[in-house]
Amino acid sequence: MNNKRRSKISLYIILIALLCFVNSRIFYVQETDCDLNVKNALTITPKTAEPLTNETYIIEEWIRKISIDPWDAISSSDYYLIFNNQSEEIRQVSLVLPINAIDISVRDAYGEYKTGTNILFRENYIQVDVTLKKPLNPGERNEFLIAYKLPPSEFLVSKSWQDYVLELDLAKPENWTVNKFSLMISLPEGAELKDISDASFEVKKEGLSLKIILTEHNVVKFHNPHIVLEYQYFILWKIFKPLIWTVVLASLGAVVLFVRKATRPAVTTVTVPPDILREFIKVYEERRRLYVDLQSLQRQFRRGKISRRRLKLRKKSLDQRLAALNKRLMELKEQISALAEQYREMLRDLETAEAEIEMLNTNIEQVEARFRRGEISADTRKKLIDEYNGIKRRAEGRISEILLRLQEETM
Repeated sequence: MNNKRRSKISLYIILIALLCFVNSRIFYVQETDCDLNVKNALTITPKTAEPLTNETYIIEEWIRKISIDPWDAISSSDYYLIFNNQSEEIRQVSLVLPINAIDISVRDAYGEYKTGTNILFRENYIQVDVTLKKPLNPGERNEFLIAYKLPPSEFLVSKSWQDYVLELDLAKPENWTVNKFSLMISLPEGAELKDISDASFEVKKEGLSLKIILTEHNVVKFHNPHIVLEYQYFILWKIFKPLIWTVVLASLGAVVLFVRKATRPAVTTVTVPPDILREFIKVYEERRRLYVDLQSLQRQFRRGKISRRRLKLRKKSLDQRLAALNKRLMELKEQISALAEQYREMLRDLETAEAEIEMLNTNIEQVEARFRRGEISADTRKKLIDEYNGIKRRAEGRISEILLRLQEETM
């Protein structure tokens, strides 16, 4: 009996051992397969979202202008000159603005973009994706001007009744390269610069205005992305400024007239065919006239003198003509710049004055809107518009002077 029991126990032990051996082999095989799957998975490279890049085009020039008025409002604009260096046409470009920019408007050589823009908020900048009205073909350039506002509460700190601190952050995608970047800060007329965080800034005085300019070339990373600027502005300057302007401008006019007569520059040898310069002047003057017509048309509509239908019809005709003129001007600029280096600075000054006038027109429209909403009084409205129109007349005077110099070159 005992022998039978021992035999059964031995049989059970053998069966248990056999089952353990089989299970261990199955577990080994499963574990090996699992290891192989893990190893295979590690060889797969996950896809990541592509960052904003300008590999499909070259940003030849990027100019950021920031203007502070006596009432602490900050008007800004970014000018981009983009060149398509690829073999395919470009239908969309991406532009960059400060993180807190508001009231954004975009225009290029073919007019303003009412639709076709997409605004994305990144970590330290705003990305504006613009779907082009006309594709940018290989070897072509296009200019973009973005006007916007910066909230004073985010950028401007009042340390006392006359001391102010402006803080700005320069940001762009890490893999962006910009051939030339310029930052131009205009302080209120009568302001005095006290301190600035970057010694590489150039300070220019234009009459009673101060301009602080930073220029960098082949920008992969900004030399000093955080800008701190301290200035002093006497608030009563707003009251005394009209009288001061009358005296100062009369004196400056006499001095400038005397200096120009005494130091008349030598005649520069014309290296651009006069016909090209004449055509450029003619096209430019016609475009200026059309812009005036367009502004007059919009004023007539606001005053109820013309219907919306008539406004649309005439505006469409003007916009089409302006687009053709802007395209021709771009071609002539490229020809003139390629043939003669001495004209490049003049053309750049023209573009700067145009951007300034565009910004001032926007400022005037906003003042009118604030007045209609009852946010400012009639006296404040008049002072602001008079001031903006005065700056605008000086910018238009610079344009007329440059065109006159070009006209002299054709004689």
